[in-house]
Amino acid sequence: MKSEGLKPSQLAELLEINPAGISHILAGRNKPGFDLLQKILRRFPRINPDWLLLDSDKMYRDSKSEQSASATASESSISDGLFGPVRNTPSNPPHQEPTPAAPENSAPQIAAPFSGTRTDAAVRRIVILYDDLTFESFTPTKR
Repeated sequence: MKSEGLKPSQLAELLEINPAGISHILAGRNKPGFDLLQKILRRFPRINPDWLLLDSDKMYRDSKSEQSASATASESSISDGLFGPVRNTPSNPPHQEPTPAAPENSAPQIAAPFSGTRTDAAVRRIVILYDDLTFESFTPTKR
């Protein structure tokens, strides 16, 4: 809040949450939940997620170092996967671009058919990953 020059009530308004939530976090009564952390990262995209989640040194992302890191990775045939660097090997081929996007007024296309047929476990969370590297997370409610 200090770095962005915001008061607690302004931050709550930007994040579309109850101001009491910010107050409770600042007083140490509550810890921020996953949904709040997502809102912070979406509203303030320059914030370094490692700083927010792991208390690393750098509060803001360094776009120059991120660009050079990705260039280095592509030069050595290594790409960043969900859980870190992934080397492209015959058993792990490089990602291939999907077919051209459909017109905006058409229904969204699913990249691969979903074959989820498990009946022995309940769905805990659904995460949708977009090609612009953003995502949405949905948690089903119990009936």
